[in-house]
Amino acid sequence: MPSSRRRNDNLRALLAEARWTQAALARTVNALAAEIDLDLNYDRTAVAHWLSGTRPAPPVPELLAEALSRRLGRSVSPAAAGLSGEPSAPAGGRLPLSALPVGAALTELCSMENDPARRAAARVMPYREAELARVAAGCAERVPTPRAPRGAPAAGDDLGVVRLAVRFYSASFDAHGGRRARSALAAYLADDIAPLLRERDGHQPRQELLVEASRLAFLLARMYQDASLHGLAQRHFGTALRLADESGDATARAVVLRGLSAQGLALGHRRVALHAAEAAAATRVSQGPARAFLLSQLAVTQAAYGRHRAARESLGRAERALAKGERGGAAEPFTAYSPGSLEFQCAEVLRHSGDLPAARAALANSLVHRSVADHRGMALSHAQHAEILMGLGHVEEACASWNSFLDHYVQLRSGAADLAAGRLRQLLTPFRKLPVASAVLHRTFAVTSPS
Repeated sequence: MPSSRRRNDNLRALLAEARWTQAALARTVNALAAEIDLDLNYDRTAVAHWLSGTRPAPPVPELLAEALSRRLGRSVSPAAAGLSGEPSAPAGGRLPLSALPVGAALTELCSMENDPARRAAARVMPYREAELARVAAGCAERVPTPRAPRGAPAAGDDLGVVRLAVRFYSASFDAHGGRRARSALAAYLADDIAPLLRERDGHQPRQELLVEASRLAFLLARMYQDASLHGLAQRHFGTALRLADESGDATARAVVLRGLSAQGLALGHRRVALHAAEAAAATRVSQGPARAFLLSQLAVTQAAYGRHRAARESLGRAERALAKGERGGAAEPFTAYSPGSLEFQCAEVLRHSGDLPAARAALANSLVHRSVADHRGMALSHAQHAEILMGLGHVEEACASWNSFLDHYVQLRSGAADLAAGRLRQLLTPFRKLPVASAVLHRTFAVTSPS
């Protein structure tokens, strides 16, 4: 019986316009899948099948469309590529999140985590580079303005309870990583915070609640990012940004932009990550720690983009802002910035600049200032320290740092820590005949599974 498939001339034309080989397209799709924690191994033969009319299963059509969008510099939909992928709207055929009021969008997005029918589709949402560029450009041009409050009904203990939740989930993320407590936070946002925002609509306490809701949505985005679910993390960052905009709090908005910049940089999108960091740092922020938080990310993105002199200047401004803002009070999430975190960013700037000895010293300082309860921060700092030591040829010292990394790793469920463990195996395997390296590798394989 003859095949009813028709050649995909749309995809063929787009591939020619992109000046890509079939193998290059396959490699790019595999790389985009890794951004959402999928392990795909397509090659040119798969692309040949798609060109002949075979339609891949979701989320591959969305990944193909995103690959072509990035290459061509314009939006390409699955339909334009001759594919029948999942729509760009949220799973389940509902309205796009941008078309919903922010409270409804918060409920819609967060409820996916605890809905088995939609969770799988939500977790394979592709990361969209163009969305980061759009947000960075838009935020550089506007300042959030809160709606005028109608009055101030008694807020009771609601705001205090929400602030306690911010502290709890922030501490949980630092201590255990992004793969723990995520479902609980998503349910809390959908079932408690969104109804509370609707109840307080138009009143002054709601503006303060919007800031705290933005912080919780930001933390949830960080959790998804830490689990390498970057497409879904990007959507949660977007909701956090909308909440911050509606609150009128420029600092809350800048913090989200900073998070989007860090995510984009981690995925290799240096130019747009720099634009987002510039937009965040351009925000007028009076608090020294918050200013240092924004400037440190600007410094890292500048260094990654090759602007090393500007990076050093931004880092110096961050250090002065933090020194000016230190008061010795209790460290609160979103209102404090630890010297250990700033030293980690300093090490990143120095690493991008090629000064490994200085980066090593900055990481040592970072470790001195970090809380031992910050297992995630301690683990990643020790891992980065070990990798720099390997670059300097100090294998035995690197093994000592990796042992410290593993001490904290066992407390975590973190995608970032898993990636660090994978780099450990890759870097240390050539030295496996050394007893100290063999011992670290043996311990690593005992507590991790190779990826």
